[in-house]
Amino acid sequence: MSLIPEKPITFSPTLAATLGLEEAILLQILQECRAHYDSVDSSGFAWTSIPGHKLLELTPYWNEQDIRRLTASLHEKGLLLVGGGAFVGDQNFRFAFNETSTASNATHSPQLPNKTAKAHSAKTIGSSWQPSEDCLRQLAQLGVTNEFSSQQVPQFVAYWRDRNIPRHSWEAKFIKEVWRNWQQEEANNYRKSKQLPMSSGWRPSSDALDILCKKGAINANFIEDAIPEFILYWRDTGQTSNTWDSKFVNHVRYQWQYYKGMIDQDKMPQVIRAQWQPKSSVYDVLKMANIDRQFAERLIPEFVLYWQENGSAQCSWSTKFLQYVKRQWARHIQPQTTDQHYGKQQGSDSTGRIRDRNIIDALSDRSWAS
Repeated sequence: MSLIPEKPITFSPTLAATLGLEEAILLQILQECRAHYDSVDSSGFAWTSIPGHKLLELTPYWNEQDIRRLTASLHEKGLLLVGGGAFVGDQNFRFAFNETSTASNATHSPQLPNKTAKAHSAKTIGSSWQPSEDCLRQLAQLGVTNEFSSQQVPQFVAYWRDRNIPRHSWEAKFIKEVWRNWQQEEANNYRKSKQLPMSSGWRPSSDALDILCKKGAINANFIEDAIPEFILYWRDTGQTSNTWDSKFVNHVRYQWQYYKGMIDQDKMPQVIRAQWQPKSSVYDVLKMANIDRQFAERLIPEFVLYWQENGSAQCSWSTKFLQYVKRQWARHIQPQTTDQHYGKQQGSDSTGRIRDRNIIDALSDRSWAS
């Protein structure tokens, strides 16, 4: 029994040293295949089709991914033209050597391409370069639209003309770059599709509330008071986002730092003075909540008057005032949304007079601010 039961594969050592051993072997096998399968001339090249499973039988030492890798490598080097997309085992593989077909090609096997052949010499891209129909067809099989591919041509040509770098196959480079740009475009479109505008009925998720209440030790009532102002601000900007919860968490955390500092500074309950003024940190919190300072300052006289008549003592009048301003701001900008959010059933004066019974109840109910 012969130690070599099958026909040996012969290949050029010089070609193997230049291209790589696997590439040289595959080129030889494809040349043998072209001698046994009919070729069709198209666009100046002799195209041959071979069943994918037959090529796998001829190369039992490679799998489908190996052949796809090697044909792509030969295509990148400008030696092999591939039609109809990358190699697939259950489909016909259409290929041509990157050499112009001649009358002699119809009856004789052509010489294999080599790096000194003129057809394969690297060259810079021309100003009028355009991808071939076969190039666009390969991109279409990857899911890239012809419109998108055509839009990439001007910038592709301009970029590589500026660099004046020669290449063996500009179409292979074009396919690679367009495919990468297409993937980035698809990823951006997917992210945009997940972005939503702020709605009047928006509420932070249970995860966001858990982060703020349990892990951040932030008072639940403080969080509730921050929701209307957050909605109003972002709805007015008209922006869309898929991270509203994250924005809200950061929004509340910043405000709470200042608010907590105000509480810590005031320990002893005391009645309000006629000349009382809120601390500067109140305006810092209001600024973070995008609440106009002048709006808050207009509320001071009425706030002081009410609590002087009431006679109650509070540990922190600044926190009490901050709570009141935030609620009045929400009512002033959008009375209907705020009333529904806080469960109010009867109407109230949109100017936000503190003697309105609903406002008095709201102030009294927020015992955490004392």
